[in-house]
Amino acid sequence: MKDPSVAPNVLISGVLNNGPNATLVLEANTDRGTIMISKTTTDEAGNFTLKGAIEAMGLYQLRVDGNVPEGQEAKIIPLTLVPEDELKLTLDFDDFNRSVVYKGTEWAEPLNGYMDKMKDFIDWQMSIENPQQYSEDQIVKMVNKEKAPMDRYIIEEIRKDPDNPAHILLMTNLMPMMGFDHYDTKNIEVLKILHAAYEESYPNHPMTANIGSQVAQLEKGLKDYKDFKENNIAPEIAKKNPSGEVMKLSSLRGKYVLIDFWASWCGPCRVENPNVVRLYKKYGGEDFEIFSVSLDKDGDKWKQAIKDDNLMWDYHVSDLQGWNTDVTKSYQFSGIPHTVLIDPEGKIIAEKLRGPSLEKKLQELFEK
Repeated sequence: MKDPSVAPNVLISGVLNNGPNATLVLEANTDRGTIMISKTTTDEAGNFTLKGAIEAMGLYQLRVDGNVPEGQEAKIIPLTLVPEDELKLTLDFDDFNRSVVYKGTEWAEPLNGYMDKMKDFIDWQMSIENPQQYSEDQIVKMVNKEKAPMDRYIIEEIRKDPDNPAHILLMTNLMPMMGFDHYDTKNIEVLKILHAAYEESYPNHPMTANIGSQVAQLEKGLKDYKDFKENNIAPEIAKKNPSGEVMKLSSLRGKYVLIDFWASWCGPCRVENPNVVRLYKKYGGEDFEIFSVSLDKDGDKWKQAIKDDNLMWDYHVSDLQGWNTDVTKSYQFSGIPHTVLIDPEGKIIAEKLRGPSLEKKLQELFEK
């Protein structure tokens, strides 16, 4: 962000219908959180003018200031502002988030089209009665069908004008929000087109680097998914241990490894731990190892649980992201305790082993 003393380089004006004397706040979304750039108040007719100073092209938002009543969403619209933009907006206070019409910038029309398609998709979501009647697979298929017009629009816009600032918002819809099972992998190629265009037009911009990083993560995620689903290979896990050192699952190639997903707050996990300890004492060593992956958020509680439960093996890792950790996607599980047993080549030979089933499998492997 620019220093507050720097002259404004963006101008936003317009009308907020049904919104007299409303306070509007222009904000930047940054890695340090939301930062206010400028603030204004509409007149009796809802007219407003707002000036602000921004450092570079990026994702911003215009928000109606004030407390949000319980059960209602905050009144916010996205803006992909560029220095020297003179943006004109038409909005309605009562339907702020979906009534916006953008004018006056290179990104206005693509964003208008996107917001129209998004509104149709949201209207469909709100029209569903009793969603519990559908299976998860049915819901996914329905979502993909209704979302398809929006996705097609985004792909066409990116191919037509790949470096348009609007695409930093549009591109989020091309990510695998529901995993790779129903994901169109052609979207990755479209995102590569976008990234290449941004590299040319915005070579040193953090957003360009961020898009490149997201594409790289997508490709890795897709490879892990294919290895997991098609080749039965356990995806790599590389995370820090309690001492802050990175430990890799692949470092244990040559051994049978039980990958144990758990957390200090997970009651069933803690109940199972004595059984796992007992089996490690019996089979652990040259041919068998345990690689524990915690879904904790509190590092101190994680370390204390390792000590309290006498989890004596060396391989304990966590990114302390709880359920937001990437391993839940790469290993496709939604509950813990969850275990995956892999052979010395890294191939998965069993899942969800615990109690007697875990002991029986280890007996088969090591008491031949």
